[in-house]
This record gives sequence, C-alpha cells and structure tokens, in this order.
Amino acid sequence: MSEPLMQTVRDLWRILSQGGWVMAAIFIAGQVGWFLVVERWWHFRTMDGSPESFWKKAPADPSALAAALAPGRRPKGLFGSVAGSVVEARQGGQKAMVENARIALQRDVPPLSRHLNTIAILATSAPLLGLAGTVAGIMETFDVITLYGAGNPSMMAGGIAQALMVTEAGLVVAFPLLICHDLLRKRADRIEDAAVAATTRLIRIYSAPGAKGARGVQGVTV
Repeated sequence: MSEPLMQTVRDLWRILSQGGWVMAAIFIAGQVGWFLVVERWWHFRTMDGSPESFWKKAPADPSALAAALAPGRRPKGLFGSVAGSVVEARQGGQKAMVENARIALQRDVPPLSRHLNTIAILATSAPLLGLAGTVAGIMETFDVITLYGAGNPSMMAGGIAQALMVTEAGLVVAFPLLICHDLLRKRADRIEDAAVAATTRLIRIYSAPGAKGARGVQGVTV
C-alpha cells in the first residue's frame, strides 16, 4: 500500500477515533447513502428507453410500430415495459390498452423511487447524529471542568474538538445527499412523465380510424 494511501487511512482513523461512536455512525450513514446514490444513478443511466429517441426513428405504420415494440426489440426502461403492454392489448380496443397501460404503470413506477426515501432518511439523520455528538462532547468538557477546573484549556480541548468535529461531519454528509436525492427524484419524475406522454401517444395511434384493432377515437388519459 502506497504511503499517501496509508496516510489517508491513518487520518481517517484518527478522525473516527476522535469523534467516537457518533462519528462512526455518521461515516457509515454517508457511505450507505452514497452507495445508494450511485446505484440509482447507474440504474437510470442504463434505462436507455428514451421515448424521444424512440419516436425519432419509429415507423409510421402501426403494424411496423408493433414489431418495433415486440419483446427483445422494445426499448429498455419504463416506456418499453408500458408500451409493450399496450401493444399486447391493441386488439381489444382503446379501453383495453388504457387499462393495460395503467396496470403496467402501477407495477413499474414504484421501483423508480426505490431507495430514494432511504437516501433522504440518511441525509436527515446525519445532522441529528452530529447534534448528538455535539452534546456528548460538551458533556465531556463539563466533566473535565468538574474534575480539574477551567484553568487548563488543553484538557478541555478534546471534548470541544469532538463537539465541533461531529457537527461538521454531519453537515458535510447531509448536504450532498440531500442535493443528490432531489436530483434523483426529479429524474424519476421526468422518466415517468415522459413514459406516460409517449404511451398516450401510442394509444392514440392505435385508436385512430384505420388502425388495426381500432374502435373509435376518444379522449385518452393514462
């Protein structure tokens, strides 16, 4: 192991030791939170089924459109899943397509928000843990004052350093996690909105006069 890495490990261990169990809890909360952030970011990144990119190269013919949405060829992600259920129900008319789309959305939308509440909880708990460490550090300082008086500031420095350090650590962990949570939540909402809009467009195409399986065009709301 290289010397810079060893020095980093030693510094990290020194900070965790000075902060006590509260600092260790904040550190674990931060690591778990960032792991979940990266997991969600990668999950959204692998969902390459952008409705906009699909419609740019989608065929105009409804039959060819159904072939483009067949299993194995349809886009990945929420839109591909919901669009596939619509294509499967197109022979049943608009009502059947809307019903299948709603069932697919109820099934596939909640997984988009998986772990987001956990990230928010970890971000919220970090400052509270820091506050607990602050109280513990102040109590330790008062214990030193009770035993040795206030004439030696160096003896009180340990408790004060712990109180300030854990407070700062809690804030450092919380702010980035809250920002990432907000960005990931907006990303999930955008994916859902885009899938609903694209699915509505697909249902309208199959409900248009002349489309195979069409039974009249009415207002479509997924």
